[in-house]
Amino acid sequence: MSRFLSLVSRLAVLLAFASSASSAQAPSTSSGSVSKSKWTLDEAITAIRSKEPHSGSSFRLIRELHSSATTREAADGDGVLIDLTRSGGFVILEVDDKSDHAISLHLVSRTAHGDALVESNPVQGEVSATLAQKLIKESADLVDLLLATPIDARALESKFDGSRFPESHNPDDDEAENLFAVPTAMEAFGPDHGEIRELAVLLGTIDTWPIRYAISTRIFPADTTRAIAAGTEELVSLNRQFRLSKQDNLDVLHLLQDVKSVRSSEQLRNRISTLSQFDKLLEQKLESPDASMAFATNRSIATIPLKIGFYGPPDSSYAVMTSSGIIVGWKVSAGGAPLITRMGLAGD
Repeated sequence: MSRFLSLVSRLAVLLAFASSASSAQAPSTSSGSVSKSKWTLDEAITAIRSKEPHSGSSFRLIRELHSSATTREAADGDGVLIDLTRSGGFVILEVDDKSDHAISLHLVSRTAHGDALVESNPVQGEVSATLAQKLIKESADLVDLLLATPIDARALESKFDGSRFPESHNPDDDEAENLFAVPTAMEAFGPDHGEIRELAVLLGTIDTWPIRYAISTRIFPADTTRAIAAGTEELVSLNRQFRLSKQDNLDVLHLLQDVKSVRSSEQLRNRISTLSQFDKLLEQKLESPDASMAFATNRSIATIPLKIGFYGPPDSSYAVMTSSGIIVGWKVSAGGAPLITRMGLAGD
């Protein structure tokens, strides 16, 4: 169970910005209620320059977010994600003109009073602007697939390098750092590879359920961490209900945490059967009318990029983190094509 109870602490540090973005406000001459006139990209760039003036840099639009009567009605609270929901805004990449490297990622919106709000995160390491744009876009597409209900595992797997989920050769690896990883250490007892893959899908699906639950709640944009905490609590509650409904009193969360204890094909099949039943219960919870009300808007918000970086040897990998706390890992092939290598949850 500690595997899931630690999820909130893994996300808290990197997602705290959502509730404290008021400190990132750039000066603005506007006041009162939000203007109904369309906010232009040039105005957003001016707000960035007012907050963090850099010489020799230019800006590239990554994504424009639009508000509607429905999203404005749903927006309740403070923070940059709420303001993007209520007022719309932009995701903008700042680029150093001399090197053509991405140097910062900006979220720009307006507060309820019409003041400009800028949330900025520097790009870690050296990432070309063109590659950064591609990694951000494809990471958003991947996360969007992950947040579907139910998850289309085949479509998700096709996005990875070689159209296959990554492999985990160490049974002690943290699944939260390599979601949907196929536990190849089980091959010692000769199980069917399809069954191992099925187990990997169930592990990844249940591991990320608290996030999918979180985006079904109205509080997600205002307090992402609290929304995910609510998802974790709901997961624990549903596990308790499931456990009481079974004669053998199985603790599903313990089974998830103790995957390395599987020693035979029969144990593997039993584990898959139990997790499949529990996963069905979880998916039914997300299909309720209450869950669907906020889901579409928050699913879009959850794919917004917050951070991007390059991490040198030995892996020489890239990573993009979205507002849902999901990290997508990348490598670049010899031919220059970006390849998805893993997905994980933000850690502290």
